[in-house]
Amino acid sequence: MPKKVQNDELSNNRINSRKELSKNGDTTKKNTSRGRRVARVNRTRINKNNNRNTSKLIFDSDTQDNNQELPLILDRINLKIIEELIGNGDIKSSEISAKLKIPLSTIQRRRTKIEKSILKKSYHMDLSLLGYRTAQIFIDVQKGKAREVGEMILEKYDRTVIRASTRINSSNNLCLDVVYNGSDELHNLLEEIKSIPVANKVDWSEQVTVLGDNLTGIIRNTLADKLDQYHPQIPK
Repeated sequence: MPKKVQNDELSNNRINSRKELSKNGDTTKKNTSRGRRVARVNRTRINKNNNRNTSKLIFDSDTQDNNQELPLILDRINLKIIEELIGNGDIKSSEISAKLKIPLSTIQRRRTKIEKSILKKSYHMDLSLLGYRTAQIFIDVQKGKAREVGEMILEKYDRTVIRASTRINSSNNLCLDVVYNGSDELHNLLEEIKSIPVANKVDWSEQVTVLGDNLTGIIRNTLADKLDQYHPQIPK
């Protein structure tokens, strides 16, 4: 083969090799760029999923709450709305708006989010108006069977026992909220509970008078103090 032809062929091979390398390099860059975009999308999806799994309640001093998909922001405006709702569950949003001097649309939007998250409205039946009396029975259950005994009592005495809950203290670990017509009915219930082999000690107490309720004060003071811990620089 003539030397000139051979040189031309070598030159063409080098050119083709450079083109192939350049093409491969572009493909690699594209793949790398595409991989980075995919990674960013995946991280965004993970962050969104993590946000959905986080608590629905956060403390913040921000008074803007326009995004209904965000967790409930427990700022001072929401604390004031909650205080009003706990004081009177039937209060109208327009009344809260007038009292707090906040636009009605803001109150309605925030109230909806509050009632869907941390504040639940329910009815309470006053059994004393029907002639019933209420009491709590405290039981010291042995051998780690407090839960088992509580579930058994709930099922067996479903006409008398309203609820049962386990407790942690130095004298008893099971509490029963009960309703009864007279002392004889309560006495019989206590005697039956004492006959349970693992019931070591049984005490009871009856509610006489409700002296007051500090729940609104707790919202006004304790939660506001917690808010200050997050944003101490924000004036009230």
